[in-house]
Amino acid sequence: MGLKYRVLAADDELWSRENIKRMLPWEDYSIEFLEPACDGEEVLERIPKEKPDIVITDINMPFLSGLELLNQISSKYPDIITLAVSGYDDFKKVKGVFMSGGIDYLLKPVSREQLVDSLSKALKTLEEREKEKADKEDSILRENYVSSFLEDDEFSSLLNGKLFRPGNEFHVPSTKVFSEISTILVKFHNVEILKQSYDKDVLRMSYALKEKLREIIDNERTIIFNYTDKVNEFIIELNATPARLHFIADRILEAFPIEKQGPITVVIHDKATSLDDIAAVYREMIADLVTRPFGNKHSIVVCKGSKKISDFQDRYNSRVESIVSDCLSKKDIAQAKTVLMETAGLNKCDSQKWTLFEVTQFTTRVLNTIADSAHGEDSRLYEEVQDAINYGLRSLNKNIITENIELALQIVSGSEGNESSSISEQVESIHDYIEKHYMERISLADLAEQFFVEPSYLSRKFSQKYNETITAFITGCRMDRAKELMKDDNNKLEAISFEVGYDDYNYFSRVFRRSEGVSPSEYRKNLSK
Repeated sequence: MGLKYRVLAADDELWSRENIKRMLPWEDYSIEFLEPACDGEEVLERIPKEKPDIVITDINMPFLSGLELLNQISSKYPDIITLAVSGYDDFKKVKGVFMSGGIDYLLKPVSREQLVDSLSKALKTLEEREKEKADKEDSILRENYVSSFLEDDEFSSLLNGKLFRPGNEFHVPSTKVFSEISTILVKFHNVEILKQSYDKDVLRMSYALKEKLREIIDNERTIIFNYTDKVNEFIIELNATPARLHFIADRILEAFPIEKQGPITVVIHDKATSLDDIAAVYREMIADLVTRPFGNKHSIVVCKGSKKISDFQDRYNSRVESIVSDCLSKKDIAQAKTVLMETAGLNKCDSQKWTLFEVTQFTTRVLNTIADSAHGEDSRLYEEVQDAINYGLRSLNKNIITENIELALQIVSGSEGNESSSISEQVESIHDYIEKHYMERISLADLAEQFFVEPSYLSRKFSQKYNETITAFITGCRMDRAKELMKDDNNKLEAISFEVGYDDYNYFSRVFRRSEGVSPSEYRKNLSK
């Protein structure tokens, strides 16, 4: 562990310098004791380079006295804490020390206890200053975060107005600043990594990522905003050639390593448009984003006009569907798994470069086939599976998808673990765990592994005990917390959505409306009535 503070002592007598040097185990106080100085002039020469936090000086020294040294330190280096040492109990000198900013006056011979007491005062002062500085910096940063969010909110409102309220949206004047611009969409797929990196602080995360993008682009006339409805999407509007756009895209991917931020998609729309066209451009970019290869890799997509469905390969064709349906009707789960994972190739979807669209289409149709074959089964049992697969699609995680397809097959087979007398207690423990961790990504498979219960068995037992699925219970916990946070008008709805576990505000809004019968904004308005 590095030493936190530095002390520089000054005395013209060798024995005094050596005495104070050996008096304390300085490292135990997180202090680096610098080689003592012989006089005040040497101290002033060394301060700029060695940057001491505390100076201990003798009063009576040649060339430059201790009082003169204290005066100059107070004037030039007011942050340095100073202590004075003298062999004379002289009131004028004592007064001079304190008038010059010194915090203590010690009489020679200085005892160990006296030195420790004075150092404690000095260290306390330094720590209080550091806290004040940190608090001030935090306050400034929070102001910057809020200002940045308000800027994002303005551009996001413009985009939403054009997406969802055509004809009533705000019009952007076609000035040169807002016309003839190209667009880059940066999408971070693994939101869980972002949450952990920024301690679930959406304002801090948004501000930091925007600052990094600005640093990469290095153009003052660039507009960068975090789309507040999708906290993992950043939109960049700038005037640049196609070659420059590709250069920027490459630099963005280099600046965000996969192991730290997860996979990223950069979508380039290089046709010159105006900010008034932002909704049409955004739709094109989102439509083309799904053409990226599925898997844990960065990808650059250039808008060419969205592909037709017929342009994609039908990975779950009628032949595969027929074989899987036949296997399920015979309860041959092992063969159904082989067909899906090996014959159809889901296990190799990343190495065979399936697109995100193809994986999404494949998993959706597979789940429909499985659900259709589960005659008489409670359809709620598939909520956990569907939720986990959706997360796997958003985060481009093949393992999550394959694990939950297998789980869906287990559920439809009706296979359960042996009845255990402790299962009720385990379900209660899982219930308690969810109440504490509902804001995190929780899947049925993860819970089953953590609590050593077979997944489909856990799903059934939880539903039987609490008359709701695990997914429904997680949603309820999130909605209750969201409603609590809405009581404080300072909490932005988008930030609340992120805090309770949703990275897509539109999805959060739909879930909230389904749960409460009104939108989040309407609910908040009703609170103030």
